[in-house]
Amino acid sequence: MTSKSASNPVKAGDQTRTALLMAGIRLFGTKGFEATSTREIAAAADTNIASIAYHFGGKEGLRLACAEMVGRRIRSVVGPALEAIDPKGDPVLAQAAFERVLMGVADFMLGQVEARDIAGFMVRELGAPGAVLDRVYTEFILPVHRRLCALLGLATGQDPESDLIRIGTFSIAGQVAYFRIGQAIVARRMEWKTVGQDEVEAVKAVILSNIRAFIATNRKQKP
Repeated sequence: MTSKSASNPVKAGDQTRTALLMAGIRLFGTKGFEATSTREIAAAADTNIASIAYHFGGKEGLRLACAEMVGRRIRSVVGPALEAIDPKGDPVLAQAAFERVLMGVADFMLGQVEARDIAGFMVRELGAPGAVLDRVYTEFILPVHRRLCALLGLATGQDPESDLIRIGTFSIAGQVAYFRIGQAIVARRMEWKTVGQDEVEAVKAVILSNIRAFIATNRKQKP
């Protein structure tokens, strides 16, 4: 018979693992991988250094696990929306779907506190070649970007794998990323005391108009 107390170590282990992941994402994002010590990570997670090796095999293993967690979290935001989309070859439906997905990403990136650490981690870790970049690119960025390109290509009538559409998709998604990464700068310039729902909606409105302007400008004319 397994007692209730006997199951507690498993739950405690899960909690420790999650705490280490959250600490890793935050510290790797703010200080960088090399500048972050295992002692700092353990202290931030309120655990001992040995737990990093126990759960992840070491600091590098934690780094990869952090990347996987970030990818899963972002996929949970865009994945369901992308999977449910079937524009049926209709450019109007494709545009609406593209807009809906990007607005959902904006809601998450600009409105959720956890997005600050996620954005910081991605900027740090995806800025240099390595296992983290390879993992996130292959498992998240590439498939999502291809799906968004397919929608934008259909909406404009352009080849979804053309330079125009691939760069255009990056440029639109990059706007969302900038407003998250540069939120303090934007808030200061806009003289916003806080960034609440009204401010997020103002940013989304501009991004939405930019999406529509890109599509209108680059829509392929029928012969």
